[in-house]
Order: sequence, then C-alpha cells, then structure tokens
Amino acid sequence: MGMKKPWKRLFLIVASALLLFWVFFPVYWVLKTSFAPEEEVWNMGLPRNPTLRNFRDIFSVRQGSMVEVSGAMLSISPTIVTPLRNTLLVAIAAVFLTMVVSSIAAFNLSRFSYRGKRAVSSYVLFAYVFPPFILMVPITVVMRRLGLYDSLWGLTLAHLAYTIPFATYMLRGYFLGIPQELEEAAQVDGCSRFQSFVRITLPLSAPGLVTVAIFSFVLSWGDVVFATVLLNTQEQYTLPIHIGFFLWGGEIVDPGRLAATALIAGLVPAFLYIAIQRFVQMGLVAGAVKG
Repeated sequence: MGMKKPWKRLFLIVASALLLFWVFFPVYWVLKTSFAPEEEVWNMGLPRNPTLRNFRDIFSVRQGSMVEVSGAMLSISPTIVTPLRNTLLVAIAAVFLTMVVSSIAAFNLSRFSYRGKRAVSSYVLFAYVFPPFILMVPITVVMRRLGLYDSLWGLTLAHLAYTIPFATYMLRGYFLGIPQELEEAAQVDGCSRFQSFVRITLPLSAPGLVTVAIFSFVLSWGDVVFATVLLNTQEQYTLPIHIGFFLWGGEIVDPGRLAATALIAGLVPAFLYIAIQRFVQMGLVAGAVKG
C-alpha cells in the first residue's frame, strides 16, 4: 500500500500537468503571436522584439490592403471596428431579450398551475437539446419571410432559439427557491402580481439573472453557425465571420493580426465573467437546487 500512494500522486501530477498544457498552450500561442513581428510569428519562444503593430493594424487596416501568401497577393480583412460593433450589438440585444422572455416564462412555470404545465416544462429543456445546425433551414425560411434575412435583428432573434430554453429552465429552478409568501405579502400591501414579481422576485434572483446574462452573452458572442447562414453582406458581419478573412485555402493569411483579433474576441467575455464570477457561481448552484 505504501508504494501505491507515491505512484498515484505522480500520476495525478503528470495528468494535471498535461491537462494544464493542453488548456494553456493555445492561449500562450495566441498571446505571443499577437505581439510578435511578422518575422517571428512562427517561433515557439517569446518574441524578441514584441510589438503592438498587429493590434494597431486591425483597427486601422482598410479593405484592399494586400499581403503575399504562398506566392499570391491576397486582400486581407478590413478593420475590426464594424464586426466588433455588430457582435456587441447582437450580444447585448440577445441578453436583454433573453432575460425578459425567460424570466416571465420561468415565473409562469414556477408559480402557476394549469393543464399541460409538466409537458411545457419538459419541452423547454428538450428544445435546448437540438444542435443549432438543425434549426438553420427553418430559421432561415422564417427570417426571409419576415424580411429579417441579412440583418442584425434577424441574427439576434435566431440566437434566442438556444438561449431562452436554458435560461428559462435555470430561472425556473431559482424562482422555486424563493418563498411565495414574500410575493403574497407584497400583494397584501397593494402590489399587483406583476409588481410583486418585479419588486420582490427579480431582485432576489439577481445571481440567477446575472448567470443567464453571461450564458446568453457568451453564446451570442461566439456564434458562427447562424451568423454564417443569416448574414450575407460585409457590413453586417460579426467577429466570428470576420476571423475567416484571415484564412484562405487552408493557409493563415496573416497570423499576427489573426492572433490579435482572436485575443480581443476572447478577452471580452473572459473579463466579463471574471468581473461577476461570484454571482455566476451563486446562480448556477441555486438554479440547480430545484430545477
């Protein structure tokens, strides 16, 4: 037995080291490449002459700038400003609409009793099981009929197809943990049911609402499937599509600017999560108690 513990500890150390390497090596590569000059982007080590040129270029380079790749001159991507703005607008709108719709739906499922409620509750989570690409054809048809194809509003509504089900189910579990007596006391004092929901239930559900907001923001921010199908003009492109400008025929056209763009795209949700991590953890735990 005495020989097993050292081997077990060694195995855990090696496994943990491999896991950390697997997780952090891509992050290291993006970081060092984003600050590397053109002649050092493929070097394994840290850049000897770090530069901010890649970040400056992705905010200033205009469409039509040329770069040589495999002996061919290619037009590199336009500035990141428009895709970044589009992605922010879509993500913020998706967060707002998800919180409004899912909180009302979750309150309905947690407070009211009616025929078919169990089936509705089951269907809400079941709808989240479908992968996004299955919904591409029907959502594209609907957006064309509504005149929302190739628009940021259409993309925002498409994102709700897989943010609202999970958010509703999570908030339902959170609302079930809030005593109904608090709402009834507010109604005795003169509040309507909706006013008690807004003034009592929602403030007490702040950690759950924050979790839903982060979840919705990250899904919308990183969406590629719906953005690729529903957006057709460059002025409407979001960051995930914009990154595709740096790829051509299996070749990376500009690794330095690609890394800088990817770093910015990854830092926004990362900083947002770090800033409110405590609320997210509280929301996930509380939402799972009575889901």
